[in-house]
Amino acid sequence: MEHGSHSFGHGRSTQSSSDNETTNIENANNNINNNIGTGIENQQLQGTIDEETHMPIKNVTRIMQRAIPPNRRISKGAKESIQLCVTEFMNIVTSEANERCKAESRQIISGEDLIWAMDRLGFEDYVGPLLLYHQKYLNHEAQLDSMRLYKDMSGASGSNIGGANGQN
Repeated sequence: MEHGSHSFGHGRSTQSSSDNETTNIENANNNINNNIGTGIENQQLQGTIDEETHMPIKNVTRIMQRAIPPNRRISKGAKESIQLCVTEFMNIVTSEANERCKAESRQIISGEDLIWAMDRLGFEDYVGPLLLYHQKYLNHEAQLDSMRLYKDMSGASGSNIGGANGQN
């Protein structure tokens, strides 16, 4: 798998007509859009070829707003560019994790697989914090499961208490 082998077609034509400049911009945009999601662009998803899921723009905007002063605005183009970058990043990490799952004959990608993929892709500085966060998440889920189990058990036994007086 080759990551980073994208050619985005940033070259400009030496012709000066506005039609050619428009065509070059359209070609560059098409090259960018065609390269996003490398490795999955030929998959069929629900009958449509080259369908891609992006992180919602509102989520991207919220994250970006946290990094700038409150009185600053972010252009629509910047939001869309970051959205494409986030999508590409998620596709690359998920693809790497998927390769691990295939090699181990598994069909479900876990949090550990994603963290492993990030380490393999050179994001080792994030592995420690992600492992810590992931463990806290698993502990929290275990607590919720035990509370649900306790609630189910107490609810089931509580319904029998009222009718257990020997009356039929």
